[in-house]
Amino acid sequence: MVKVFMFGHALREAVEDPEVEISLEQSVSLRQLLDDQPDHFQVIMPFLESHQLMFTINQKISTLDAAVKDGDIVKITHQGDDSSADGARWHNP
Repeated sequence: MVKVFMFGHALREAVEDPEVEISLEQSVSLRQLLDDQPDHFQVIMPFLESHQLMFTINQKISTLDAAVKDGDIVKITHQGDDSSADGARWHNP
């Protein structure tokens, strides 16, 4: 079972459930996980296409090519231009 959590005002307004559990029989890429579950993730694809999402797998910043396996925790955070809708603010010193 993979747990997926979505953060940020814009994402939480877009999705029906910001916390999803998905059964996996084998390891897949994060991109494949999102593509294989359109019922859960279709509404976040516009954010993905406009590069407004940050992904972590087990607390490590990840890319869409990263492998997701049973037991992992995936967090998707909105990082758009609208600061009132950001899930978190990241500062690069």
